Amino acid sequence: MKTKSGFTLAEVLITLGIIGVVAAMTLPAVINKIGDRANINKLKREYSLYQQAFQQIAAENDFEFKNGLSNCTNTAQKSQHVCLKDLFKAKLKTIADCDSSKDENLSKCFVSQYDAKQLNGKPADYYYFNENGQPALVLEDGSSSTMFLDTLECTATHSGNKIRCGYIFVDVNGPKQQPNTWGRDLFLFFIYSDRIVPASSENTDATDLKDDCEIGTNYGMTCAGKYLYK
Repeated sequence: MKTKSGFTLAEVLITLGIIGVVAAMTLPAVINKIGDRANINKLKREYSLYQQAFQQIAAENDFEFKNGLSNCTNTAQKSQHVCLKDLFKAKLKTIADCDSSKDENLSKCFVSQYDAKQLNGKPADYYYFNENGQPALVLEDGSSSTMFLDTLECTATHSGNKIRCGYIFVDVNGPKQQPNTWGRDLFLFFIYSDRIVPASSENTDATDLKDDCEIGTNYGMTCAGKYLYK
């Protein structure tokens, strides 16, 4: 008689246990990678939407975006931020609009500074949040944004050039969805006099940031430029 060899029940259980441990260790990283890839695709979509809105505003104002800011002459800086937001709102499909109440902004339209994180997991600093005191929008696609107007004449000086009008801070999956982290779902666009530019280490106010956007050892603020330009 021939004897058939096989695995014992104990061996099968041990093998399954090892597979389970390995899966438990690697699955979160795989899920994060998939989520990051999806958010980068959303980032590209949002960049396209805001770039198109910018071009439409410029086209309606003698092909000069800053001409469109001429109606934002209210001396109250906060009202000027609202005016900038309204310019873009007219070109975007939105479902929520937060103008004047900081509490409404925090709860309805944009993630609170105190709930946001750096890419390295630390709490986010003050950069570009301004305590969520500026106006915000929620778009039909589920993303949200908050906007800040530097100057009506687009003469804020950065990187040696007087070209910046303001900025748009985008949460690609909206304020209610995690991870609310710079470089993963929170990104920054600068409004220049002739175009919208994703934040990079060369054009942020915090010029010491050199985000690799991969291993989570740094802030993550300049990842928009890396993801859109690579």
